[in-house]
Amino acid sequence: MKILNAIVHEYSNTTWDGKYAYTYNASKNDIDLKMAIKFYLENLQNSCAPNTLYCYSKDLIFLLEKIGNIKMSSISEDVLNNFITQLCCSGKKCTNRSGTTLNRIKSVYRSFFNYCYKRKYTNINLADEIHLIKSCSRFTTAITQKEITFLLTAISQSADTFSQRDKTLFAVYAYTGIRKTEALALRISDYDRDSKLLHLPFVKRSSKNFQTIPSILSDIIDDYLTSSEVVDSSLPLFPGSNINTYLSGRQVSYRFEKWKAISGIRKNLTIHSFRAWYASQLYLKTKDPLLVTHALGHSSFSSTKRYINEEIFDIRTVLQKLFGN
Repeated sequence: MKILNAIVHEYSNTTWDGKYAYTYNASKNDIDLKMAIKFYLENLQNSCAPNTLYCYSKDLIFLLEKIGNIKMSSISEDVLNNFITQLCCSGKKCTNRSGTTLNRIKSVYRSFFNYCYKRKYTNINLADEIHLIKSCSRFTTAITQKEITFLLTAISQSADTFSQRDKTLFAVYAYTGIRKTEALALRISDYDRDSKLLHLPFVKRSSKNFQTIPSILSDIIDDYLTSSEVVDSSLPLFPGSNINTYLSGRQVSYRFEKWKAISGIRKNLTIHSFRAWYASQLYLKTKDPLLVTHALGHSSFSSTKRYINEEIFDIRTVLQKLFGN
């Protein structure tokens, strides 16, 4: 990551003692913001996916640009509150961010200042000054089984060079419900044919690191791997134009837009629509919200709810069974 590497390079002469301890001007109270960001990002490197780490870096660099590389002990409640009020503006153009986006950014700063307080870089926990906005998460539109069939059929019948790769990738999204970045990070060796498992090399911290797959998907993956004739299992399962490079998030979004137009399915569907369909189908079959939460790799059901249409919670039937007419 360029941002993190630049910070690490600037402080490459820092000496370390134990887990993220350091000698820097003899006192932790002398640490500046840039150094604190460096330590925080390094602390996250082994527990966060690259894309998550990149997003955290961008938000923290924005903080650094706005308040300057001041000493951590100089960041007061007033300095932080003034910065928080500027979050709705980016660069020269002022833009209104949604409550969900603001909460995501604020959560980064809360995590950062919590870390700094625990490491004694600050005498007060500035995270307490950052309050999240109460807002409802937008419901994710689910793709349907018919649309999945139309999509995969259209890809199968195409003479496109990457049709089999794309068919397999979108089938993985449909029949596992894993996140976009989790699928794109897969290597060939992460597919366990015998156990019907996908081992996920990069996941969010609350997620499990494997996903069970149904036979319909394992058959599709088997056909794909047989046709590709790649022998090096360390290579990406879903490569870009070069077999040694991973397909990017932007590329897969472009490919999805193309196949949506060809197959005639709804234009407003996104990659997350597969995850919403997967969650809804699991709930319809099991009526077990904890199972769905586990399958999606969420830490709580509150995150899962955005993927499940409330219409499938058949409260009326339950009340009828409990209390009669």
